[in-house]
Amino acid sequence: MSKIEIENAEENEAVQEQTETFVNGKPFNRMNDFYVKYVFASRQNKGSALALINSVFSLEGTKEIVDFEFKDRELDPDRMGGKGVLLDVTGYCSDGTVVNVELQLRKLKSMDRRTLYYWSLLYGRRLEKGEKYSVLNRTVVISILAYALFPDEVWPEYHSSFAVLNTKKLNHKLTDDLEIHFIELPKWHKGDVEKMNRLEHWLAYLSPKTTNEERRRLAMKDPAIRKVMEAEKVFLADPNCITAYEQHEKYLRDMAAMKEYDEEVGWERGHAAGLAEGEAKGRTSGLMEERARLVLKCYRESMSAAAIAKLLDLEEAEVQEIIRQYADATDKT
Repeated sequence: MSKIEIENAEENEAVQEQTETFVNGKPFNRMNDFYVKYVFASRQNKGSALALINSVFSLEGTKEIVDFEFKDRELDPDRMGGKGVLLDVTGYCSDGTVVNVELQLRKLKSMDRRTLYYWSLLYGRRLEKGEKYSVLNRTVVISILAYALFPDEVWPEYHSSFAVLNTKKLNHKLTDDLEIHFIELPKWHKGDVEKMNRLEHWLAYLSPKTTNEERRRLAMKDPAIRKVMEAEKVFLADPNCITAYEQHEKYLRDMAAMKEYDEEVGWERGHAAGLAEGEAKGRTSGLMEERARLVLKCYRESMSAAAIAKLLDLEEAEVQEIIRQYADATDKT
Protein backbone atom coordinates (compact mmCIF):
# COMPACT_ATOMS: atom_id res chain seq x y z
CA MET A 1 0.00 0.00 0.00
CA SER A 2 1.38 3.39 -1.00
CA LYS A 3 1.85 6.30 1.38
CA ILE A 4 -1.10 8.13 -0.22
CA GLU A 5 -3.35 5.09 0.18
CA ILE A 6 -2.34 4.75 3.83
CA GLU A 7 -3.08 8.42 4.45
CA ASN A 8 -6.47 8.09 2.74
CA ALA A 9 -7.32 5.01 4.80
CA GLU A 10 -6.37 6.82 8.02
CA GLU A 11 -8.46 9.82 6.98
CA ASN A 12 -11.47 7.59 6.22
CA GLU A 13 -11.07 5.86 9.57
CA ALA A 14 -10.98 9.23 11.32
CA VAL A 15 -14.13 10.36 9.53
CA GLN A 16 -15.85 7.09 10.43
CA GLU A 17 -14.89 7.60 14.06
CA GLN A 18 -16.40 11.08 13.94
CA THR A 19 -19.68 9.97 12.40
CA GLU A 20 -20.45 6.75 14.23
CA THR A 21 -19.39 4.24 16.87
CA PHE A 22 -19.26 0.58 15.86
CA VAL A 23 -19.55 -2.67 17.81
CA ASN A 24 -18.18 -5.65 15.90
CA GLY A 25 -18.66 -3.88 12.60
CA LYS A 26 -22.22 -2.70 13.24
CA PRO A 27 -23.36 0.79 14.32
CA PHE A 28 -23.72 1.08 18.08
CA ASN A 29 -27.42 1.01 19.03
CA ARG A 30 -27.92 3.44 21.92
CA MET A 31 -31.56 2.32 22.14
CA ASN A 32 -30.42 -1.18 23.10
CA ASP A 33 -32.31 -2.20 26.23
CA PHE A 34 -29.20 -3.25 28.15
CA TYR A 35 -27.34 -0.06 27.29
CA VAL A 36 -30.31 2.16 28.17
CA LYS A 37 -30.56 0.47 31.56
CA TYR A 38 -26.81 0.83 32.06
CA VAL A 39 -27.03 4.56 31.38
CA PHE A 40 -30.30 5.40 33.12
CA ALA A 41 -30.97 2.60 35.64
CA SER A 42 -27.59 1.94 37.25
CA ARG A 43 -26.77 3.67 40.50
CA GLN A 44 -23.37 4.84 39.28
CA ASN A 45 -25.09 6.71 36.44
CA LYS A 46 -28.21 7.92 38.24
CA GLY A 47 -27.30 11.50 37.33
CA SER A 48 -28.35 10.65 33.77
CA ALA A 49 -31.82 9.60 34.92
CA LEU A 50 -32.13 12.77 36.98
CA ALA A 51 -31.08 14.95 34.04
CA LEU A 52 -33.48 13.20 31.64
CA ILE A 53 -36.41 13.62 34.03
CA ASN A 54 -35.66 17.29 34.61
CA SER A 55 -35.34 17.88 30.86
CA VAL A 56 -38.99 16.78 30.54
CA PHE A 57 -40.10 18.86 33.52
CA SER A 58 -38.37 21.92 32.07
CA LEU A 59 -40.73 21.86 29.06
CA GLU A 60 -43.73 22.36 31.33
CA GLY A 61 -42.11 24.73 33.77
CA THR A 62 -42.65 22.05 36.41
CA LYS A 63 -40.61 22.07 39.59
CA GLU A 64 -37.45 20.07 38.91
CA ILE A 65 -36.14 17.43 41.29
CA VAL A 66 -32.75 17.61 42.98
CA ASP A 67 -32.24 13.95 43.86
CA PHE A 68 -33.39 10.53 42.71
CA GLU A 69 -33.09 7.18 44.48
CA PHE A 70 -33.82 4.02 42.53
CA LYS A 71 -36.50 1.70 43.75
CA ASP A 72 -35.22 -1.86 44.24
CA ARG A 73 -36.83 -3.55 41.23
CA GLU A 74 -35.77 -7.00 42.38
CA LEU A 75 -38.30 -6.65 45.22
CA ASP A 76 -41.06 -5.42 42.93
CA PRO A 77 -43.91 -7.98 43.15
CA ASP A 78 -45.51 -6.65 39.95
CA ARG A 79 -42.51 -6.92 37.66
CA MET A 80 -43.57 -10.28 36.20
CA GLY A 81 -47.21 -10.58 37.28
CA GLY A 82 -50.68 -9.40 36.39
CA LYS A 83 -50.62 -7.66 33.03
CA GLY A 84 -46.92 -8.29 32.40
CA VAL A 85 -45.96 -5.18 34.37
CA LEU A 86 -42.30 -4.29 34.23
CA LEU A 87 -41.55 -0.78 35.45
CA ASP A 88 -38.35 0.12 33.70
CA VAL A 89 -36.76 2.87 35.81
CA THR A 90 -38.52 3.94 38.99
CA GLY A 91 -37.27 6.21 41.73
CA TYR A 92 -38.25 8.34 44.68
CA CYS A 93 -37.32 11.95 45.39
CA SER A 94 -36.78 13.60 48.76
CA ASP A 95 -40.04 15.56 48.41
CA GLY A 96 -41.97 12.29 47.99
CA THR A 97 -42.38 12.49 44.22
CA VAL A 98 -42.38 9.10 42.48
CA VAL A 99 -41.06 9.03 38.90
CA ASN A 100 -41.14 6.21 36.37
CA VAL A 101 -39.29 6.45 33.06
CA GLU A 102 -40.02 3.82 30.43
CA LEU A 103 -38.53 3.25 27.01
CA GLN A 104 -41.00 1.31 24.88
CA LEU A 105 -39.80 -0.13 21.58
CA ARG A 106 -42.81 -2.30 20.75
CA LYS A 107 -46.18 -0.86 19.82
CA LEU A 108 -48.74 -2.06 22.33
CA LYS A 109 -52.51 -2.05 22.22
CA SER A 110 -54.42 0.12 24.72
CA MET A 111 -51.32 2.12 25.61
CA ASP A 112 -53.54 4.75 27.24
CA ARG A 113 -55.11 2.28 29.67
CA ARG A 114 -51.83 0.46 30.17
CA THR A 115 -50.16 3.70 31.21
CA LEU A 116 -52.94 4.57 33.65
CA TYR A 117 -52.70 1.06 35.08
CA TYR A 118 -48.95 1.42 35.65
CA TRP A 119 -49.47 4.87 37.12
CA SER A 120 -52.10 3.56 39.56
CA LEU A 121 -49.73 0.84 40.78
CA LEU A 122 -47.06 3.40 41.51
CA TYR A 123 -49.47 5.86 43.09
CA GLY A 124 -51.17 3.45 45.47
CA ARG A 125 -48.20 1.32 46.42
CA ARG A 126 -47.16 3.43 49.41
CA LEU A 127 -50.64 3.54 50.93
CA GLU A 128 -50.88 0.91 53.65
CA LYS A 129 -54.14 -0.25 55.18
CA GLY A 130 -55.48 2.33 57.60
CA GLU A 131 -53.24 5.14 56.37
CA LYS A 132 -54.56 8.55 55.41
CA TYR A 133 -54.81 9.51 51.74
CA SER A 134 -52.64 12.52 52.52
CA VAL A 135 -49.58 10.24 52.39
CA LEU A 136 -50.06 9.82 48.63
CA ASN A 137 -47.59 11.82 46.57
CA ARG A 138 -47.15 13.28 43.12
CA THR A 139 -46.51 10.41 40.71
CA VAL A 140 -45.06 10.98 37.25
CA VAL A 141 -44.84 8.53 34.35
CA ILE A 142 -42.62 9.38 31.38
CA SER A 143 -43.02 7.04 28.40
CA ILE A 144 -40.51 7.37 25.56
CA LEU A 145 -42.02 5.58 22.58
CA ALA A 146 -40.28 4.36 19.43
CA TYR A 147 -43.57 4.69 17.56
CA ALA A 148 -46.31 7.28 17.07
CA LEU A 149 -49.04 6.98 19.68
CA PHE A 150 -51.45 9.67 18.48
CA PRO A 151 -52.42 10.43 14.86
CA ASP A 152 -50.95 13.68 13.59
CA GLU A 153 -54.39 15.21 13.21
CA VAL A 154 -54.98 14.61 16.92
CA TRP A 155 -51.54 15.66 18.19
CA PRO A 156 -48.67 16.36 15.75
CA GLU A 157 -45.98 17.27 18.31
CA TYR A 158 -43.52 14.78 19.80
CA HIS A 159 -44.22 15.69 23.45
CA SER A 160 -47.59 15.52 25.19
CA SER A 161 -48.41 15.99 28.87
CA PHE A 162 -51.54 14.85 30.71
CA ALA A 163 -53.12 15.75 34.04
CA VAL A 164 -56.57 15.69 35.69
CA LEU A 165 -58.23 18.95 34.62
CA ASN A 166 -61.58 20.64 35.04
CA THR A 167 -63.11 20.50 31.56
CA LYS A 168 -64.94 23.76 32.32
CA LYS A 169 -61.70 25.52 33.20
CA LEU A 170 -58.58 23.86 31.84
CA ASN A 171 -56.14 25.69 34.10
CA HIS A 172 -57.94 24.21 37.12
CA LYS A 173 -56.31 20.93 38.17
CA LEU A 174 -58.02 18.46 40.45
CA THR A 175 -54.59 17.54 41.83
CA ASP A 176 -50.93 17.78 40.88
CA ASP A 177 -50.45 14.13 41.81
CA LEU A 178 -51.13 12.71 38.33
CA GLU A 179 -48.67 13.62 35.59
CA ILE A 180 -48.11 11.55 32.44
CA HIS A 181 -45.74 12.41 29.60
CA PHE A 182 -45.42 10.74 26.21
CA ILE A 183 -42.37 11.31 24.00
CA GLU A 184 -43.11 10.01 20.47
CA LEU A 185 -39.72 9.61 18.79
CA PRO A 186 -40.96 9.38 15.15
CA LYS A 187 -42.47 12.86 15.50
CA TRP A 188 -39.19 14.40 16.60
CA HIS A 189 -36.99 15.71 13.80
CA LYS A 190 -33.36 16.50 14.48
CA GLY A 191 -32.43 20.08 13.69
CA ASP A 192 -29.51 22.32 14.56
CA VAL A 193 -27.96 21.02 17.78
CA GLU A 194 -27.27 24.61 18.83
CA LYS A 195 -31.03 25.31 18.98
CA MET A 196 -32.18 22.20 20.80
CA ASN A 197 -33.81 22.21 24.23
CA ARG A 198 -32.56 19.96 27.03
CA LEU A 199 -34.90 17.07 26.21
CA GLU A 200 -33.88 17.23 22.55
CA HIS A 201 -30.25 16.91 23.67
CA TRP A 202 -31.15 13.46 25.00
CA LEU A 203 -33.19 12.49 21.95
CA ALA A 204 -30.31 13.54 19.70
CA TYR A 205 -27.82 11.58 21.78
CA LEU A 206 -29.90 8.39 21.46
CA SER A 207 -30.78 8.89 17.78
CA PRO A 208 -28.91 6.84 15.14
CA LYS A 209 -29.14 9.89 12.86
CA THR A 210 -26.85 11.95 15.10
CA THR A 211 -23.13 11.92 14.32
CA ASN A 212 -20.49 11.65 17.00
CA GLU A 213 -19.33 15.13 16.03
CA GLU A 214 -22.81 16.45 16.83
CA ARG A 215 -22.77 14.54 20.11
CA ARG A 216 -19.46 16.19 20.99
CA ARG A 217 -21.00 19.59 20.26
CA LEU A 218 -23.90 18.71 22.56
CA ALA A 219 -21.47 17.61 25.26
CA MET A 220 -19.77 20.99 25.14
CA LYS A 221 -23.14 22.64 25.88
CA ASP A 222 -24.69 20.13 28.25
CA PRO A 223 -22.73 18.61 31.18
CA ALA A 224 -25.26 15.75 31.42
CA ILE A 225 -24.53 14.68 27.84
CA ARG A 226 -20.82 14.93 28.50
CA LYS A 227 -21.18 12.58 31.48
CA VAL A 228 -23.24 10.05 29.55
CA MET A 229 -20.65 10.00 26.76
CA GLU A 230 -18.00 9.23 29.37
CA ALA A 231 -20.21 6.40 30.66
CA GLU A 232 -20.56 5.15 27.08
CA LYS A 233 -16.78 4.81 26.78
CA VAL A 234 -16.68 2.75 29.98
CA PHE A 235 -19.50 0.56 28.66
CA LEU A 236 -17.81 -0.08 25.31
CA ALA A 237 -14.55 -1.01 27.03
CA ASP A 238 -16.21 -3.65 29.24
CA PRO A 239 -16.36 -7.13 27.59
CA ASN A 240 -19.20 -8.21 29.88
CA CYS A 241 -21.28 -5.21 28.87
CA ILE A 242 -20.63 -5.86 25.19
CA THR A 243 -21.67 -9.50 25.57
CA ALA A 244 -24.96 -8.51 27.22
CA TYR A 245 -25.48 -5.80 24.61
CA GLU A 246 -25.01 -8.25 21.73
CA GLN A 247 -27.33 -10.80 23.32
CA HIS A 248 -30.11 -8.23 23.36
CA GLU A 249 -29.38 -7.19 19.78
CA LYS A 250 -29.71 -10.85 18.81
CA TYR A 251 -32.98 -11.05 20.73
CA LEU A 252 -34.32 -8.05 18.78
CA ARG A 253 -33.33 -9.71 15.50
CA ASP A 254 -35.06 -12.94 16.56
CA MET A 255 -38.21 -11.02 17.49
CA ALA A 256 -38.20 -9.29 14.11
CA ALA A 257 -37.72 -12.64 12.38
CA MET A 258 -40.54 -14.16 14.40
CA LYS A 259 -42.88 -11.33 13.39
CA GLU A 260 -41.90 -11.64 9.74
CA TYR A 261 -42.29 -15.40 9.83
CA ASP A 262 -45.66 -15.12 11.54
CA GLU A 263 -46.95 -12.68 8.92
CA GLU A 264 -45.62 -14.75 6.02
CA VAL A 265 -47.00 -18.04 7.28
CA GLY A 266 -50.32 -16.45 8.16
CA TRP A 267 -50.69 -14.89 4.73
CA GLU A 268 -49.72 -18.05 2.86
CA ARG A 269 -52.00 -20.35 4.80
CA GLY A 270 -54.87 -17.92 4.81
CA HIS A 271 -54.49 -17.29 1.09
CA ALA A 272 -54.38 -21.01 0.32
CA ALA A 273 -57.56 -21.60 2.30
CA GLY A 274 -59.19 -18.55 0.81
CA LEU A 275 -60.84 -17.79 4.12
CA ALA A 276 -60.26 -15.26 6.86
CA GLU A 277 -60.45 -18.12 9.32
CA GLY A 278 -57.61 -19.89 7.53
CA GLU A 279 -55.48 -16.77 7.67
CA ALA A 280 -56.10 -16.36 11.38
CA LYS A 281 -55.20 -19.98 12.05
CA GLY A 282 -52.09 -19.71 9.89
CA ARG A 283 -50.89 -16.61 11.73
CA THR A 284 -51.52 -18.24 15.10
CA SER A 285 -49.76 -21.46 14.08
CA GLY A 286 -46.76 -19.59 12.71
CA LEU A 287 -46.44 -17.53 15.85
CA MET A 288 -46.65 -20.59 18.08
CA GLU A 289 -44.04 -22.48 16.05
CA GLU A 290 -41.57 -19.61 16.11
CA ARG A 291 -42.23 -18.93 19.79
CA ALA A 292 -41.51 -22.58 20.61
CA ARG A 293 -38.30 -22.42 18.56
CA LEU A 294 -37.05 -19.41 20.51
CA VAL A 295 -37.98 -20.94 23.87
CA LEU A 296 -36.14 -24.17 23.07
CA LYS A 297 -33.13 -22.28 21.77
CA CYS A 298 -32.86 -20.38 25.05
CA TYR A 299 -33.49 -23.59 27.02
CA ARG A 300 -30.57 -25.34 25.32
CA GLU A 301 -28.37 -22.41 26.32
CA SER A 302 -29.10 -23.35 29.95
CA MET A 303 -31.51 -20.51 30.62
CA SER A 304 -34.15 -21.12 33.30
CA ALA A 305 -37.86 -21.02 32.51
CA ALA A 306 -38.18 -17.82 34.55
CA ALA A 307 -35.35 -16.14 32.61
CA ILE A 308 -36.82 -17.24 29.27
CA ALA A 309 -40.25 -15.92 30.26
CA LYS A 310 -38.77 -12.55 31.14
CA LEU A 311 -36.71 -12.34 27.95
CA LEU A 312 -39.56 -13.30 25.61
CA ASP A 313 -42.36 -11.59 27.58
CA LEU A 314 -44.24 -14.84 28.18
CA GLU A 315 -45.85 -16.44 31.20
CA GLU A 316 -43.50 -18.85 32.99
CA ALA A 317 -46.15 -21.60 32.89
CA GLU A 318 -46.34 -21.25 29.10
CA VAL A 319 -42.56 -21.59 28.81
CA GLN A 320 -42.56 -24.70 31.01
CA GLU A 321 -45.33 -26.25 28.89
CA ILE A 322 -43.40 -25.61 25.65
CA ILE A 323 -40.29 -27.18 27.15
CA ARG A 324 -42.29 -30.18 28.38
CA GLN A 325 -44.01 -30.76 25.03
CA TYR A 326 -41.20 -30.12 22.58
CA ALA A 327 -37.80 -30.44 24.26
CA ASP A 328 -37.57 -34.22 24.40
CA ALA A 329 -39.01 -34.73 20.91
CA THR A 330 -36.72 -32.12 19.37
CA ASP A 331 -33.63 -33.44 21.13
CA LYS A 332 -34.25 -36.89 19.58
CA THR A 333 -34.32 -35.53 16.02
